[in-house]
Amino acid sequence: MKEVIFNDEQLQKKLKEWQKRLRLQDWLIKARICRSHELPDVMAVPTLPKKMALIKILDHNDYDPTCVFPQDMEDSLVHELLHLHFAPLGLDDDKYIELEQAIESIASGLISALRENGGKENVR
Repeated sequence: MKEVIFNDEQLQKKLKEWQKRLRLQDWLIKARICRSHELPDVMAVPTLPKKMALIKILDHNDYDPTCVFPQDMEDSLVHELLHLHFAPLGLDDDKYIELEQAIESIASGLISALRENGGKENVR
């Protein structure tokens, strides 16, 4: 795997693409690249009644260089967008690990499939 780093313009383009793929066009979503001191525990902050969300993606300058996995901002973006689909379920904290594992598996699978297909959708 190689690093996938975006500037703000690239992040906004990917946000629009993934909003469409994930059927989140009815949401008003903003995405920002943030330094680590700007990040709370939650990277996707939804306002469910209004279908609005702010997604914060870690700046590449703050990514841990000793991490065995390279930074992939697209994976982070898709992961956080998927949280919006699960947010209305109000899952308890005791299911946090299972939810994170499921979302990460789905995000990685979607991105891998798209990248293996040369970035093109296989729509029927």
